[in-house]
Amino acid sequence: MKSARHQFILLGLICQGLSWDNLVLPLLNALLWAACLARPRRAIHPGQVADIAAIVLGGLLAWRLAPVFHVSAHFAVGHGLSLLQLLRLLRPLDHREKIFSLIVAAGQLAVACTVVLDYRFVLILLATLALLPRALAELEAESFAGATPLPVTLPRLGWGKLLAIFAVMTTVFVGVPRGLLGTPLAARLPGGDALPGALDTMLDPARGGRANSSRLILQVDAAEVGYLRMMALENFDGRQWQAGNSSPWQPLPNASPTWVAANFPHRRVRVKEPGILNRVLPTDGHVMRVAGRFFRGPGRDAHDVLLCQAMWNSGNNLYEYWVQPQPPVALLPPSQRQRLLTGPAPSQELRTWLTNVLAGTTEPLARARRLEAHLREQFRYELGAPELDRLNALEEFLLRERRGHCERFASALALLLRMEGIPARVVVGFVPGERNWLSGWRDVRLRDAHAWVEAHLTGLGWVQFDPTPRASQPPPGWEPADLIDALDVIWYLNIVNFDATAQRSFFQVPTEAIRSAGDHLRETGPIWLGLGALGGLGWLGWRGWRRRQRSATTVPPANVSARFASHHYGQALRILAKHGFHRHPPETPWEFLASLRNEPLPLREPVARITKAFCATRYGGAVLSEVEQRELAKAVERLRAALASHRPTVPVSK
Repeated sequence: MKSARHQFILLGLICQGLSWDNLVLPLLNALLWAACLARPRRAIHPGQVADIAAIVLGGLLAWRLAPVFHVSAHFAVGHGLSLLQLLRLLRPLDHREKIFSLIVAAGQLAVACTVVLDYRFVLILLATLALLPRALAELEAESFAGATPLPVTLPRLGWGKLLAIFAVMTTVFVGVPRGLLGTPLAARLPGGDALPGALDTMLDPARGGRANSSRLILQVDAAEVGYLRMMALENFDGRQWQAGNSSPWQPLPNASPTWVAANFPHRRVRVKEPGILNRVLPTDGHVMRVAGRFFRGPGRDAHDVLLCQAMWNSGNNLYEYWVQPQPPVALLPPSQRQRLLTGPAPSQELRTWLTNVLAGTTEPLARARRLEAHLREQFRYELGAPELDRLNALEEFLLRERRGHCERFASALALLLRMEGIPARVVVGFVPGERNWLSGWRDVRLRDAHAWVEAHLTGLGWVQFDPTPRASQPPPGWEPADLIDALDVIWYLNIVNFDATAQRSFFQVPTEAIRSAGDHLRETGPIWLGLGALGGLGWLGWRGWRRRQRSATTVPPANVSARFASHHYGQALRILAKHGFHRHPPETPWEFLASLRNEPLPLREPVARITKAFCATRYGGAVLSEVEQRELAKAVERLRAALASHRPTVPVSK
């Protein structure tokens, strides 16, 4: 398990398991990897037919199990290669098989590049940079060492080289045209009921509230944003609210993008869980235009909810839309108006309660606001409220319990408005969350799912009412997940979603800055040029004066002189050894100089000068002046010249 090659194979198995978009298969692959390495390895060679059979068997097994676990079967062949990798861990491999195992693991890393689009990719990248060079070095060492493994040592890269590599990678990422780099794989959403879709919920005033989950659904970038609508419920059968079957789909108007962007507020939304939306794009108003790449055929239904003909999961689950703050007044068809006035017959007790609450108000809008305020102020919000009488849930909630979750409040207000002759419907969606302190985007979690009411008033159209006493809920505090969510959105916006448009914007900013700086420089150039010239001349003069002061008053330290003399003494020894004069380890510098007494003076004189300077600085702490240093360097050159035409008088001993 300590082998870098085995660890790199484990990384590939984990990356292949991530294609199922859960932790079950990565953990299973890791456990199987450890179990295979723990077993004794047997020298068996099943052959290529068995390897091909393992790939086919693993691929078919993954393809058949994918619908059972509601995951994608797109990478079934990769799962077959995972089975082959695990089986090969049970036996010794030859050099070619080891190379193939590394290639397979690298290919499985490519799978992670298409399915792991969040910050986890950084961890995979770091693990790859740490393991792949060591695995290749191990493979190379084994090819030379035979049966005896050699220790693997990798060269250490300094900060300069690391910065240079990072600069090259950044330049390629930012500068290469995005069309040449491809786009992330767009995988269809898994089927089944793996994700609890908000649109699949049929509101029931008799049931308890949904779990207060912190699962992140959306992230919204907008200065101000209202309630995000997902579904309008208009039919009530006395127990449940349902959407109804009369919601014709209509395409959005073909308005000019430039005109829409200049005249209407803009929102940008990143979808974290597209499977939970069920082909609905949450919006907070009458949409004039929508843009995005992970859906097809956007339009709106009769309730002004934005629907898509198809939606898939991609590396760019980002859409933006423009809303009309004051949408046109919609007219209700008679058949729809009749449905929006249908409700259970009220008892005399409920009718008396309603008359007392609305006493003194006559206008429909004022009566609706009075009911909204009464529920918000006199009732209490509570998740997991007790069960209500299914035969008379509305009256039990209003007259006795007086507490519940948002679904009960919305249901009660919609039915009360219908009793007053005001068409009303229940709307399901999300309340925009608080701004993330790091990214600035609003995090919308599953706990932010909400239900409210829309009533149709003559001359005003659809008006929004929220009877739920939201202020009584404890505000969510800061959580460590907020930091992860912020890093996640920053990663998606600046790395995953760095497309051609973002690339042009990236280069547009420095281009505009350079152009502005050039205009400013042309206006004030002579002044800045003169000031720069004066400053440069002053700095050069000060540096020259400081250099003369140091050369006149300072003496090189003793340790500098010692290193200088030792360097030149070492040069002299190398020159002498090249021509057959070797200094033996037991000899002192003076003894070695004495061994040259029979040599001619042109050879002995520079060696004597160099030896004297070396001993004086190394052992006596003497300091060489600049003149003495120059003389010492000249002595080395004289020695080299003397030996060029000299032959030793005695044979050189080996």
